[in-house]
Formats: sequence, C-alpha cells, structure tokens
Amino acid sequence: MKISLVVAIRVILLFIIPIITYGIALLPPTIFLYFVIKTFLLQPLLLLLLPFILMLDYFILLFSLIFSSAFFINVFHLKYEEGIYEQNLKEKMYFKYNLYFILYYPVYRILNFIVYPPLKSFYLRLIGAKIGRRVFLSLNEIIFDPCLIEIGDGTMIGTRAMVLAHIGEEKLTLKKTKIGKNCIIGTEALIMPGVVIEDNIAVGAKSLVPKNAILKKGKIYAGIPVKEIGEKD
Repeated sequence: MKISLVVAIRVILLFIIPIITYGIALLPPTIFLYFVIKTFLLQPLLLLLLPFILMLDYFILLFSLIFSSAFFINVFHLKYEEGIYEQNLKEKMYFKYNLYFILYYPVYRILNFIVYPPLKSFYLRLIGAKIGRRVFLSLNEIIFDPCLIEIGDGTMIGTRAMVLAHIGEEKLTLKKTKIGKNCIIGTEALIMPGVVIEDNIAVGAKSLVPKNAILKKGKIYAGIPVKEIGEKD
C-alpha cells in the first residue's frame, strides 16, 4: 500500500511540531533551575528555599506551556472548522484536528492540576474558545475542541463534565457546541457536539445531552438522554 507524499509529510509534522513546541516550553524553567542551582549550589539557603523555588519553576513551566502551545496553534492556523471529514491524513482538516489536539490537550490536563479557573479560561481563549466572564471550570472537567466551543458569562462546568464538538463515526463530524449564560453543567455530565444550551439552564449530574439537542432557556434537565424536569429559578 503506497503512502502519498502529503500523508508522509503530515505524519512527520505530527511528531516534529509537538517536539519543538514542548521543547521550547521547557527551556525557561530549565534555564531558571540551572541558574538557581549554579548560584546557590551547596549553600544552606538553597535547601530552605528549595520548595518555593520548585513551585516558582512549576509556574514558569505552566506559562511556558501555555504560550508555546498557543503560539504554534495560531501560527500554523490549526483551528479547525465545522464539517464532516474523512478520517484520513490526506484530509487537511483531519490533520489540523489531530495536531491541534496534540498541542493543546497535554497542556490543558496539566492546568487541571491547579483549581484556578481563570488560568484555564485564559488558555482556552488563546486557542480559540469563546468563553465569557466569571466562567467557573471545576476540577478535571474536559473541554474538547476549544476552537468550536462557546460558554457564556457566569456559567459553571462541573467536575469531570465533558463538553465536545466532535464525534468520530464513519467520518469525523465537527460541529459547534454552545452553552449560554448563567448555566450549571453538573458533575460528569456529557455534552455532545452540536448542542445548543440556552441561558439560565441546569443540567443534572451524570446526564447526557445528545448531539444537536437544543435545551430551552430557564429549564432544568437531567437523565440519559436528558429530559426537562423543572424550571430553574
């Protein structure tokens, strides 16, 4: 079976670009740690300050990862678009989808170690998500496909909830998912691609919102799949 030149190049790029991206991100924390060790080597002061130095180095790493990842995603125009695509590297959008995922997902998972929602929201905005003010992203939620996700002001996404804008069946389907203002998405809820959740809605824990569903304003939904169960105050 012959592999086309385009596919071969894209396979190589799927390895090379992440190596460069993460390699660059590791430079600032590595240089900082080297400078500290070289300056304070074998000094008692270093031992006293070591926990604080390591925490500072960790935050340097976080911001390096954020900006390096976002830089390469934007420079290479990796934000993908809605549509139905072949799951083959000959397909440009499928290639962009995979490379985008490789560059953003590890960074996003590392950010989930810190329960500091503004930092996660900041990163997701950098890579194409439309996220409003005062959005609260809880611990270990997963926002797949940030470049196709919209979340309105004052919305809370619960712990381990998943919001998707893709589904892989025979082909890769990419469709925007929109969550309105002042919504509550419960723990471990699953929001599928193409969903529109209007303003002031609550989705119960462990609920499934099926693809392309529209949830009407001011209601409470729960179940697998979700059904309207009441009015939200």
